[in-house]
Amino acid sequence: MKNLGTPDDPYDVIGLGFGPSNIALAIAAQEIAPDRGCLFLERSPDTRWHPAMLVDGSRMQISFLKDLVSLRNLASPFTFLAYTKAKGRLEKFVNLSEFRPTRLEFEDYLRWVAEQFSDVVCHHTEVTSVTPVREEGELSLFRVTATDTATGAIVEYHTRNVVHALGGLPRLPDGVTPGPNLLHSSAFLTTFPPAFTDPDRAWEFAVAGDGQSAGEITTYMLDRYRNARVHLILPGYSLRATDNNPFANEQFFEANADDFYSRSQANRRDYAASLRTTNYGVVEAGALDVLYRLVYADEVRGRTRLVVHDGSRLVRARSEDGVVRIGIDSRFGAGSSTLEVDGLVLATGYRRELDPAMYSAVLPYLDTDDDGWPVVSREHRVRTTEELTAGLYVQGFAEATHGLGDTLLSLLPFRSKQIITAIAKDGGMWARNGAVPGAEQPAAPPDERDVAALARLVEGCDAGTLVTAGADGYPAVTRVPFVLARADGRHGMLCGVLDRADVRRSAWDGVKVLAVFPAGAPDSAASVEVRGCARLVDLDGGRTRIEIEIEAFSGPLPAPAESDDHDGGEERAESRAAPTETGRQS
Repeated sequence: MKNLGTPDDPYDVIGLGFGPSNIALAIAAQEIAPDRGCLFLERSPDTRWHPAMLVDGSRMQISFLKDLVSLRNLASPFTFLAYTKAKGRLEKFVNLSEFRPTRLEFEDYLRWVAEQFSDVVCHHTEVTSVTPVREEGELSLFRVTATDTATGAIVEYHTRNVVHALGGLPRLPDGVTPGPNLLHSSAFLTTFPPAFTDPDRAWEFAVAGDGQSAGEITTYMLDRYRNARVHLILPGYSLRATDNNPFANEQFFEANADDFYSRSQANRRDYAASLRTTNYGVVEAGALDVLYRLVYADEVRGRTRLVVHDGSRLVRARSEDGVVRIGIDSRFGAGSSTLEVDGLVLATGYRRELDPAMYSAVLPYLDTDDDGWPVVSREHRVRTTEELTAGLYVQGFAEATHGLGDTLLSLLPFRSKQIITAIAKDGGMWARNGAVPGAEQPAAPPDERDVAALARLVEGCDAGTLVTAGADGYPAVTRVPFVLARADGRHGMLCGVLDRADVRRSAWDGVKVLAVFPAGAPDSAASVEVRGCARLVDLDGGRTRIEIEIEAFSGPLPAPAESDDHDGGEERAESRAAPTETGRQS
């Protein structure tokens, strides 16, 4: 294997973490860009997926077809069905007539896939810092420093791109210190049963939360500890069922997730709020049925073991002398109360942020929004200042701009394709020499003022001629009406609509393209050339949107204007927006 990871010979990609997101990325890298040098750093000794919530019999909330790759490439050898075939269980799995496998089997599937990438994964490796490194005047590399948790040795790697997929951190109420009898749901099975070994004792337990984990943990306690009483601290009136109707679930389609990104910030918030019950503060309906039957059976026996504290908020919790003392405030004006229990589980979700210590040297170069969050492009690359050209990509950290599916499994095949395609074109031969096959080598790139001038020429054109060699090696040429969205992407985005009947996907999707626009008089041969990488998004009505993230402009500069009274330049705020479809795209 080539000796990669030095400043002179860096990796193309280093992935932080090797859970479902980066396992999907490893598959996409092998299938889409097998020439890229990839390495993944994982703190755990092996592949683990929410081990503390693998409750016996718990099932996935999605179809097995929403695995790491099927929706992107059904012919992949890494599908869930390929896994069951390799394990000798395919016919038996089909015989189950079950679309939702157990979580235990899905974790085994993840392990099976991960084992096939063992040569590009370093386990027992905890990343401590990511630092920009200057190369030829630009911060074009990252140095990733990590600790080998087995030996204590410090290791360093260099890479052109980092893909952060370390997951979320447990969200705990202020001032709460976890321990054996006061814990977050992320440590439930590994901590709770060992702390409460007597299944017949009349324990007093409490669970705070209203989502899937809260429902499953409450059921587990009532089922395994038959004499225990469980206090369920709910912010609302009751547990609610997940909105699993097929129309709402269309938000997790690739095209609709892409459409979400194109919406305004205010519209995104409204849209996400209206669909919140597909993912947050809800429990799968079948799990609610199981819990309700347990509660009903207790009533038949003449006892009450589930006490629901509705409309309540946990404000404090402290463990002392084996007892957890809990303070509860009513959200609806009923005052405050206290509880003393033997054990408390906080099913309070996760927070997602870039570790400020790990990324202390990177944060000054990141673009942030009004709320201080990193701005993430459509391809999940964090936008940076011009000085930092190394790529930082994030998986599961952009729900505000990419929709509710950003933290879920459903969109992993598509997101991994977006990321690896973007990385491949940034590090490919065309990106290094600026050339398109068959085209002349362009002159040195113009400065930013010249770029703005060339962009204005493009904005004045109704259509451009699109040329590509295509991923299949066959050239393709077409004329497309385009608009230029200057605010999207690093240098702007060209957007147009094709007739899907005329689209040969292999020619346009995920490949380098050249767009040529006329410049000057109608009979002039002068033209503005725009280079970038294209992607296709299917729309309703048999049409396909083509988007080209611009990498470079070249062409003749217009003569200086005699007056600056017109609107123009980089400050122009009303550049024509990308065309959008009204209604839902499927």
